[in-house]
Amino acid sequence: FWEMHDKLFANQRALKRDDLERYATELGLDMAKFKSALDAGKFKANVQADLRLGGQLGVDGTPSFFINGRMLSGAMPFDNFKKIIDEELARADKALAAGVPLAALYDELTKTGMTSKKAAAPAAAAGNDANAVYKIPLHDSPAKGPATAKITIVEFSEFECPFCSRVGPTLK
Repeated sequence: FWEMHDKLFANQRALKRDDLERYATELGLDMAKFKSALDAGKFKANVQADLRLGGQLGVDGTPSFFINGRMLSGAMPFDNFKKIIDEELARADKALAAGVPLAALYDELTKTGMTSKKAAAPAAAAGNDANAVYKIPLHDSPAKGPATAKITIVEFSEFECPFCSRVGPTLK
C-alpha cells in the first residue's frame, strides 16, 4: 500500500490506467491480481465509504486531518500540527495516568466525540471548532506505527491534490 501511495503522490499528473499499471509493474506487484482488482472495481466501495465518512465529518477539502479526533484542515505548517499533538499528548498522558490501558487510549480520548458534523453545536457547525472531537472509525485502514500510539492521525487526501503532496514532509 504505502509504496504505491508514495508512487502516486510522486506522479500526480500521470494517473491514467496505463500509468497505474506501469507503477504496479515497477513495484513488482502481481499484475494479474492488480488488473483484476482495477477491472472489478474491487476497492470502489471502500473509496465511496471513505468519501461518505469525510462528508459526515465536515471534510470539504483535502488534505484534512483528525488528530485524536480534532480536525485540522489544509496543508498546515509543522507548528500547527505540533500544537495540537502536544495538547493531545498531554491528554493521553493524563488518561494513562488515570489507568486507561494503552490499547484503549484512542477509544477513551474519542469516547464523547461526535460521529458527524451535524452533531456539532450550532456555533461549531458553521466552522471548524479546533476543540471539537470526532470519533473516527479506524477499522482496518492502512496505518503506520503501532495500534497503541498515543496520537492517531487520520488523513483525508487525494492523489491529484497538490496541497496533499506538500504536507507529506510535515507529516514525516
